[in-house]
Amino acid sequence: MRKTTELIKENNHKRDYLNAENEKVYEELLLYIRTDLRVDEHAAEELLMDLLDHLVEAQENGKDAADLFGDSPKAYADELIENLPSQKRRNIYWLAVSGMAGLVGWFAITYGIINAVFPLFTAWDSDVAVGSILMILLAASLIGLIGTKIFFKIIRSSVFKPKDQQWKVYVKGGLFGTAGFVIILGIAFLFDGIGPVIHVAWWAVILIGIVLLAISKGVGWLSN
Repeated sequence: MRKTTELIKENNHKRDYLNAENEKVYEELLLYIRTDLRVDEHAAEELLMDLLDHLVEAQENGKDAADLFGDSPKAYADELIENLPSQKRRNIYWLAVSGMAGLVGWFAITYGIINAVFPLFTAWDSDVAVGSILMILLAASLIGLIGTKIFFKIIRSSVFKPKDQQWKVYVKGGLFGTAGFVIILGIAFLFDGIGPVIHVAWWAVILIGIVLLAISKGVGWLSN
C-alpha cells in the first residue's frame, strides 16, 4: 500500500495532464476533501487519486469535469465524504503532537534570533521567567490547534464559491489571527515574571527549536 505522502506526490504530478478548466474544478474538490478533518487522510488521498485518474481518462475521451462530477461538485464531494472512514484517534493525536511541536519550534527559533540580534543594537535582557514562557507556549499551542480547525473550516466554506465572495475568507482569517495574537500578548503581559528566572544562550534556544521542528516532521511522517 502506498503511503499518503507518495499519493500526494503522484497527485501533484498527474494534475499537470488536466486542462485549465478541469484542473480548476478538480482542485476545488481536492481542497474541499483535504480540509475535512473528520475523514481518514490516507483514504481521502486514495479517493482523490481515483477521481483524478477518472478525470484524466474522461478528458482524453473529450469529456470534462461536469460530465464526471455533475453540475454540483460540492454535492458530489459530500456524497463521497459520507462513505469515507473517519480519522483514527491515533492519527488525530499524532497530528496534534506534530502541530504543537512545530509551533513551539518556530517560536523558539524566532525567540533565539531576537536574542541574538537585538543586543547588537540596544540593551536587551535575555533572561526569561520559566513560568511566563510556559504560559505563553501553552496559549500559543492551544490557539494554534484550535486555529487549525477553524482555518480549515474557513477554507472549506470558500470552496465552490465565486471569486468575488472569497474576500470574506481573508477577512475571517485575518480577524482570527489578530485575535489570537492579541490573546498571546495579553497572557504575556498578565503572567510576566512568573517562576524562576534563567538565562539560556540564544544559540541553545535556536537549537531547541530545530530539534522540535525535526520532531514535528518525524511525527508527521510516522503518522502517514
